[in-house]
Amino acid sequence: MAVFNDFFVVFLIVMTAFFVASEFAIVAIRKPTVLQLLESGKPGAKYVAQVTSNMNDYLAACQLGNTLAALAMGWVGEATMRSWLQPLFDLLPIPASIEGPIAVFVAFILVTFLNVVLGELAPKTFTIHSTEKVAMFIARPLVWWYYITFPLNWLLNHSANLITRMFGVKSDADLDRMTPTELKIIFEDSYRQGLLNPQEFRYMQNIFKLDDVPAQEVMIPRTKMVTISKASTVQDLLALTADETYHIFPVTEERDKDHIVGMLQVSAVMAGLGRDLAILDQPIEKFMTPIMQVFEGMKLQELLFRMQQEGQTFVILMDEYGGTSGLVTLEDVMEVIVGDMEEVNGAQGIRKVADGHFIVQGHEPLVSVEEALGIELSSPGVHTLSGWLLYQKFNLEAGDYLEEENWRFVVRSMNKNSIRQVEIIRQHTKETSQP
Repeated sequence: MAVFNDFFVVFLIVMTAFFVASEFAIVAIRKPTVLQLLESGKPGAKYVAQVTSNMNDYLAACQLGNTLAALAMGWVGEATMRSWLQPLFDLLPIPASIEGPIAVFVAFILVTFLNVVLGELAPKTFTIHSTEKVAMFIARPLVWWYYITFPLNWLLNHSANLITRMFGVKSDADLDRMTPTELKIIFEDSYRQGLLNPQEFRYMQNIFKLDDVPAQEVMIPRTKMVTISKASTVQDLLALTADETYHIFPVTEERDKDHIVGMLQVSAVMAGLGRDLAILDQPIEKFMTPIMQVFEGMKLQELLFRMQQEGQTFVILMDEYGGTSGLVTLEDVMEVIVGDMEEVNGAQGIRKVADGHFIVQGHEPLVSVEEALGIELSSPGVHTLSGWLLYQKFNLEAGDYLEEENWRFVVRSMNKNSIRQVEIIRQHTKETSQP
């Protein structure tokens, strides 16, 4: 009987270690790792996928196994440990009256030590460092254990869910769904570890901006839109392209930018002209195609999805009164992710003169200015640098300046009622010397 108890205690410690390792493996293994295991076709990968896809049920099975092992250890562990220690007590000069309590106390300490170190801490540490290996090892026997104890698991799990629902805790169906914040943390950690280079990390960060930036922040405003009238001829288009190098023009009704009726692709007209030079005097209406129109407050993520669905490369933005607010091209949306494409061609919407010194065009989107300066500017209802400055002080003139968060914004030139160019200089704070 004593030999049986000895083996039983060792068995209980091993079972405790198994269930502790199982708990940590289920929680620690990442879903992409599970998918990778499935694709590799490794034996046992399907059991890992089964366990992780039903995390709540299998965690309950681990808890049941741990509890049963702990109860059994409390039943036989102390007596077994005392029998192991008895030869030692026989050699020590301990009075018989206190030998019993001391033996019980020492046996309890020893059982606790072995159970915590070998049954919990060691498997936990090993699982954290080798999650994939442990998951592959424990998955199949854990599935067997779950099916063997299914009735008890079902009863305990549903009882716990009933109690938690009483406190307003809903089902954990979305427990393994990763949030955007968690994804950002993963990208930041990957960048710090060198798994992402700075350019890749910037792209990842900018992708998350698409859901926060409204289309009007990256649009070409209506005042800068170059349009062509519906009644114009192909000859008029050729004259227009001599001055403007755009490949697409919005088509208006009687040159009214609030009544845009379609768009004109220069390439389509050039293809027709190559086939028949006689179309020079024909109206452009036959080459006009429908145009997509959306509300100016639509977020870029939704706008990009809509453009992909409808096969459009640019859209017209409408304001709340039904008038034209501006236009957004696919290039404008992509620049939010990859940066200003025009910088390669020499455009200087934001030109860095020196550290802490910039020359910025007034029509530059406020989000780009904030990114360049590393600050956040309050912008209720305005989306360009010019709009923000005029919101702060509506009667600004050339030479005036404003200061915000240790930056000085100096108006260098005006264009009628808008600001054309701004010089931005970092102001160095003076340190007060201590007496």
